[in-house]
Amino acid sequence: MVSVTWLEGFDPSYIFKSREEFKNWLLSHIDLTYLPPYLPNDDLKAFINRAISYGFKRVCLPITSVAGAEELIGKDGKIELITFISSFHGNRDLTEEKKQACYSAISLKVSEIEFSPDLSLLGDNPDLFKAEITSILDITKHVNKVSKAYLEIDKLPDEMINKAIQLSQECQPDYISILINLLEEENYDGENLNSSKVWFEKVNNALGNEKKTKLKVYGRIDNFNTLLPILYLATKYNWSLDDLRIGTEYGFDIIDGLDTSSL
Repeated sequence: MVSVTWLEGFDPSYIFKSREEFKNWLLSHIDLTYLPPYLPNDDLKAFINRAISYGFKRVCLPITSVAGAEELIGKDGKIELITFISSFHGNRDLTEEKKQACYSAISLKVSEIEFSPDLSLLGDNPDLFKAEITSILDITKHVNKVSKAYLEIDKLPDEMINKAIQLSQECQPDYISILINLLEEENYDGENLNSSKVWFEKVNNALGNEKKTKLKVYGRIDNFNTLLPILYLATKYNWSLDDLRIGTEYGFDIIDGLDTSSL
């Protein structure tokens, strides 16, 4: 297992007072994601019960699974629910459908709502891009729900990436969500984090010195060793770990692989 001290001096023991505190941070800042849109009741029950037994604070589910999850969790609210509104790129008439999906999510009492702005609006009229984001934020802020602008920008040219991040930040969602994947061939020693480092640089350059939103990083973060570089890079680019979330469906594997023997 890779030692955290390999990461150019990054060591969670400098940030967290104990192993238990580090584990609690992981359980609070991992958005444990379960993606299948239609889950059999037994599968959903097994997932929710396992998440609660591990101590995760939040799970992210398709809106089709939220009602069933609410029933399983019960009124004592042992875990908070996040849902995401599907992407509708390329059709400007579908903003109203996103808004209706947002109202539906609120009626189901989720704590946080992720949504994906229509990136096709960036080219012709960026004001429409901002207007769509603002229309959804007006709904979420009115009922004090945490909002996350989910930016599917990994295939865009740099100019469009900058524009998407800058315009989203101007609207001030609570979080901007960015895909950052580590390549399998990278060795995580602080020198060869090229792919993920490039993305943190792009985000940092687009946001400038003032970070007006928090950051969610999602992608194939599938074990403890792939998580550590994300934490390293976040601190390297001056993100407070209080302002960072990790979106992954591999949260159980990360906790199971937690090795703090080097702390």
